Amino acid sequence: MEFITLISDYGHNSPYVAALKGVIFSNMPNAQIIDVSHAIKPHNILQAAYILKNAAQYFPKGTIHIISIDTSFELHKQILIIQYKGHFYIGADNGIFSLLFDEQPQQILSVKNELINVNDLSLDKNLFVALALKMAKNEDINNFTTPSQIKNIKQNISPVVEENLIRGSIIFIDGYGNAITNISKNLFDLKSMDKNRFNIFYRRKEKISYISKNYSDVKHGYELALFNEDGLLEISMNTGKAGQLLGLIEGSQIIIEFYD
Repeated sequence: MEFITLISDYGHNSPYVAALKGVIFSNMPNAQIIDVSHAIKPHNILQAAYILKNAAQYFPKGTIHIISIDTSFELHKQILIIQYKGHFYIGADNGIFSLLFDEQPQQILSVKNELINVNDLSLDKNLFVALALKMAKNEDINNFTTPSQIKNIKQNISPVVEENLIRGSIIFIDGYGNAITNISKNLFDLKSMDKNRFNIFYRRKEKISYISKNYSDVKHGYELALFNEDGLLEISMNTGKAGQLLGLIEGSQIIIEFYD
């Protein structure tokens, strides 16, 4: 049984997701298909990388992840199959692979050009599924790939660290309205080692001065800050959508000031 995850920017009001699944089932009737997300903003590889990175780690080894975002071969020049911690990722070299992994992948392979129709507008449906089928049948991967490197490199937005200050930003608003930042717990702990107090400014002069351990640590409708399972700072609200109600969007600045 093959586990195949799908992530795309197709949205939910189109036939594309169903067509992609139909092709997979037609070739692999016993496949287990899992939708990671089809609500990625068009061509937003930063958002896609965050979601896939934090979902893929929970799947069994051998899972194949098909990335149906910005798949143009003519634009990106490479279709890659990457093996990372026992998982396989198929997608265009559009920059997403430079954002997905914390360590060097075990294999970075480029699909042979003769297998790629440069005029194909649905490479994920027509090529990526065919590649997944070859892998599911344990075909020698060297028959249809060559060793390569990730060539399209994008940089994650990192916090700016000053003497008594961290300037971060919101990188994702989840379905609950939690505003997830790029400020890690490790960085926060490092900066707060010799300081007694801090303020987290999330909108002009609005601030939070306490790290909660649970969403229920504050009253209903009140905002809070906590570190999520991925070790990233969230600005949240107990039973409320913090992003919408606090006017937070992706890219909004978050400042932490530390005091003695």
